[in-house]
Amino acid sequence: MASAGRQKKIMLDTKYVASIYWDKEMGERLKVLRRGRSVRGISEKTAELGERISHQYIHMLEDPERYDNSASTVSFSKISVLLKALDSNIEDFFDTAITIVSVAS
Repeated sequence: MASAGRQKKIMLDTKYVASIYWDKEMGERLKVLRRGRSVRGISEKTAELGERISHQYIHMLEDPERYDNSASTVSFSKISVLLKALDSNIEDFFDTAITIVSVAS
């Protein structure tokens, strides 16, 4: 178990991750990655990628406390498509993430 004040980090295959805890800090990261692009434009791009994320939902993700949703979770698939629409990836979003590619021998 992690000591008080320390967080335990594990590596886990993303196929086993259904959702991610979402808070204000995550919303701020999302805003930074959006870099001033319109929320509606990002929503349209998610539709082109096959999973439309509404502009209202993106606003809620960017400012969860405003929508009284400060302790919610977001599906990993929604985060993935949203990051693709932002021309970004998991590594850019989660500062502690690394990508490990396994190659079959």
